[in-house]
Amino acid sequence: MSRLKPRGSYGDEPGLILGAIALLVLVPAMLLWVPMALAEPAGYDGGGPIAAMIALFQGEVSWTAECTLYAVAELAVMLLAALLLWWMRRSGKKRGSRVDWAARRMATSEDLAKLTPAGVAESARRLRPGMAAGAPPDEHGVPIGTTVKGGVALRQSWEDMACDIWGPRTGKTTSRAIPAIVAAPGPVVVTSVKGDIVDATHEVRAGRGRCWLFDPMYLLKRDAKVKGRPGFWWNPLRGIDTITKARILAEHFSFAEQTNESMSPRDPFFDTAASDFIANLILAASVAGKTMIDVYLWTTNQRETEPGDILRAHGHQLAAESVYGVLAMPDRTRGSVYAIAAASLSVLTEPSVTEWITPPPGHLPELEIGMFVHSTDTLYLLSRSGPGTPAPLIAALADAVMRAGEAAARTAQGRRLDPPLLTVADEAANIVRIKQLPSLFSFYGSHGLPIMVVLQSYAQGEIVWGKAGMRQMWDASNIRTYGGGVADPSFLEEISRGIGHDWQMVKSVTTQSRSWDRSVNRAPQRQRLLDVEELIALPVGRMIVLASGAPAALVRTQPWQKGPYADQIRASLARWDPAGKYDPSLLPEDAVLSGQVR
Repeated sequence: MSRLKPRGSYGDEPGLILGAIALLVLVPAMLLWVPMALAEPAGYDGGGPIAAMIALFQGEVSWTAECTLYAVAELAVMLLAALLLWWMRRSGKKRGSRVDWAARRMATSEDLAKLTPAGVAESARRLRPGMAAGAPPDEHGVPIGTTVKGGVALRQSWEDMACDIWGPRTGKTTSRAIPAIVAAPGPVVVTSVKGDIVDATHEVRAGRGRCWLFDPMYLLKRDAKVKGRPGFWWNPLRGIDTITKARILAEHFSFAEQTNESMSPRDPFFDTAASDFIANLILAASVAGKTMIDVYLWTTNQRETEPGDILRAHGHQLAAESVYGVLAMPDRTRGSVYAIAAASLSVLTEPSVTEWITPPPGHLPELEIGMFVHSTDTLYLLSRSGPGTPAPLIAALADAVMRAGEAAARTAQGRRLDPPLLTVADEAANIVRIKQLPSLFSFYGSHGLPIMVVLQSYAQGEIVWGKAGMRQMWDASNIRTYGGGVADPSFLEEISRGIGHDWQMVKSVTTQSRSWDRSVNRAPQRQRLLDVEELIALPVGRMIVLASGAPAALVRTQPWQKGPYADQIRASLARWDPAGKYDPSLLPEDAVLSGQVR
């Protein structure tokens, strides 16, 4: 019978027995020899521990009171040493985790040089020539965490794109999103399905610029009896003067409908035709000074020629002919195109949504995204998925801001926006369904438009952007993090392979059942540093960071409670969090147990 011993096992019981016998002899010998060597009683000739013990037992050496004092002192020192060792091990267990041992075989500070304080400071001087000399670390990049090995603080540079995959209640908001938002020196776009991220960061960001809260579902409304009102309005049709721009906006409504998991599969022809039809209607509404409500109303009347007439009158002949072409389709075909178009725009039937995107009856400030990208303001976009969700508008507004940043970067020094526009797309798969997002990852970093996409699983991204799209976004990310809480074996297998292997001495113990003969063989064997099972159970407070051009790193998360903005965030929570239900003193490890980690 042969079996392999796992990492850390002994597999050599005879050796253990011999070692135990040796300890039983040597420890008493040392306890007796040290006092005699110090006191030098009569008969002691300076021999070693074993010789001294034998001489004492044979009566050749006299044990004196001075020897007893030294023995007591020796025992006291040994006891203190044991207590110190116990305390150090106990403290180490509190600070460490069961996977920290792997950090010794993972990335070193030299491997991660570009993410270290010196590395990101150097890149910031290159990427932001207008940055003041001696600028604080927050001006250099987005905080990530500190390495378990060496305790080096890591940041991603302003040209790094990030994809974070953290399961539910693993502390992604506490340790990743909030620290990034409050540290950003320039404008920030934040998306979320909950209001906690606003409660925690509002006061900090308000100290740097205006906070714009786009909340069509009124998720932050405290009193259910009081009707919510917009704090500003945004015109999604502003600046749309070409069919290409109209198609960009139309795509958000169509893509949300196409990726609706509750919809049955249908002919792609109708999806494409409906999306083109919506784009033509959007262009007509924009050039005529109408609103998105008019766009929806046009989809409810299959004999309405007004949008085609408007397009023809404003010189958009081909777009006009496209509208007339839909009107001339056979009844069933035309009906399907109109039905899909109306379904894609169905969010516009909710007055609480349309009041955010249509001119208000009174005075209400308008969000001008061209000015926003040059500010230090913050735009919060809140929504939930499901029936009636305004998620298409969330995606449209986020995309519009990023494209405005791209346009501004083209005329900036080095063709980079400075300060950078940071987008923290939390719950991206639910409410930030931008079809072109994977493509944007390939070049937005070079424009000073870093994006952090936060997903609950890799599969969640595949549902929205498809296997190819999610792979494109994952591969284009300079910073890829895994924060635990995922049970997808295929994804975790990829992470495990990315972390790498280590050579371990594996002992093979062979026992003959009849003769009881045993043989022990030792041979080097490649073993995964962290296998799938260990990644499934990755402790809260640890994340795997896969940075471009570097080995995987085991990183200690940095919750905002331990960061430089902790007091300001607590003050923000005290003002904005309803009923004070969130305990800001909790760290993620404790919050998980009480169910308060978001």
